[in-house]
This record gives sequence, structure tokens and C-alpha cells, in this order.
Amino acid sequence: MLLRLKSLWAHHRMALLAFLALFCVAGYFGFNAIAAAIYWNDPRHQDQSLAPWMTPRYVAQSYDIPPDVLGPALFFEPGDPPRRRRLEDIAAAHGVTLEELQQRVTQATAAYRASRDD
Repeated sequence: MLLRLKSLWAHHRMALLAFLALFCVAGYFGFNAIAAAIYWNDPRHQDQSLAPWMTPRYVAQSYDIPPDVLGPALFFEPGDPPRRRRLEDIAAAHGVTLEELQQRVTQATAAYRASRDD
């Protein structure tokens, strides 16, 4: 095995380096995909109560709803570019409490799931 690696290194150095680099990249993305699947399939992370630190992306993942369904519940206009804002900031900007945001998200989620089940 070691002799084979030495031969590859001596004769095909660039190909071996490219293979190792691609192997590392594939490993990185594979690990992230598996970690995300494990995290979001844990019941503790599904339909979580809203917290001030959460972002719209996190809420969309937790509730398993698309951004275009969640956006209006969080006062986003259609076509608004997604921004990394915390729910605490969104609630303050629109003069609502986190509990009111929770109600809006719950209603939007229920309507989306009811339409999806039809």
C-alpha cells in the first residue's frame, strides 16, 4: 500500500493532490449534511417555540415551511431579499411581541400544512 502511494506521489502528484482535496471537500459537505439531518430530525428541534435569537431561516427549518409561507408571517414583503435578522429585531421593528409573532407563525404553518394535506 505504501509503495503504491509512493508511486502515485512520484508519477501523478497533481492528480493525487486533486483527489485528496476533492475527498476533503466531499467529506466536509457530507458531514454537514448528516449533521443537519440528525439535528432537524430530533423532535426537540421541530416546531420550537420562538426565541429572540432565532432567525427566519431557523424558524423555516424548525417548522418545515418554505420561506414564501413564513415571510408574510414575519412581515416580509414579497421579493424582499432574505436578511439575517433575529426575531427580536423583527418584532421590535413592527411593534409586536414575540408571542404575537409566534401566533402568526403558528397560523401560517397550520394553513400551509392544511393546504399541503389536501
